[in-house]
Amino acid sequence: MDWRRVPLFLKVIDAGSFTAAAKAMGVPKSTASRAVTALEKELETQLLQRTTRALELTEAGRAFYERAKAARAALEEAQAELSQNADEVSGTVRLTVPNDALPMVSVVAAFTRKHPAIHVDVIVTNRHVNLIEEGIDLALRAGRLDDSSLVARKLAQSDLGFFASPEYLEKRGKPKKLDDLASHDVVLFKSRHGKQRMKLQSAKGDEREVTLHGPITVDDLSFVRGLVFNGVGIGLLPIHFMHATTGGVRFERVLPDWGVTGGGVHLVMPAQKYVPARVRLLADFIYDNFKPGQCSKH
Repeated sequence: MDWRRVPLFLKVIDAGSFTAAAKAMGVPKSTASRAVTALEKELETQLLQRTTRALELTEAGRAFYERAKAARAALEEAQAELSQNADEVSGTVRLTVPNDALPMVSVVAAFTRKHPAIHVDVIVTNRHVNLIEEGIDLALRAGRLDDSSLVARKLAQSDLGFFASPEYLEKRGKPKKLDDLASHDVVLFKSRHGKQRMKLQSAKGDEREVTLHGPITVDDLSFVRGLVFNGVGIGLLPIHFMHATTGGVRFERVLPDWGVTGGGVHLVMPAQKYVPARVRLLADFIYDNFKPGQCSKH
């Protein structure tokens, strides 16, 4: 039997389609399809039921898949032991981060200096990436996690605070209390008609509903930050992603006692028995170095 066909078969099942498996392994879809067909001929057994909508394992296919998956895990574990004993871990780690994940730049740069033999392939997108289908090892995600099949490590809390540029504050003045926002321009995030109603929380646990007004509405936080930097108005932005640029240099936090309580920032990976040494090294490095105020974020 040609054992080179088995990894393609496993990837097809894990990814849920020939198209996704082929993309993850960097081969044409026809190659993946032919490999599985040839494997079935060699085994003289039908492994898959093919329909226009989905792929389903036959009973024999399920049994073969479980055995082959266990064998793959054993081989990967043996490889991991060799890698851990080697002088230097190498290979590629695929990491996806959102568009406004600027503090990750210094973290990844520091990691590659420490582990020059490991290549980090960073995919920057706000799209919700299917890690298994697209062959992604790690992902930085903010907010609520809905996929229970992922292993998550919390890096930070994604609370939001108000920030402005020194130029804007020099021209318009600094708001001293929450009611002062009514006389200021705010760069609005995903709002309509130039105003936005939202609930804010104070450091003491109080809550207030306010209506924010502004000349521009944006659906991307990195663009909000850019507009704030250019003095368009005050922006409500993730605090832990802004610490590195506050202090009056580029951004200044205003009304520091008020903001929005957000979800967590997590580093996630597909649930798996074996994690390659190179992936584990990067995951641990990000976890240890992703700290508010020390990282220079989605």
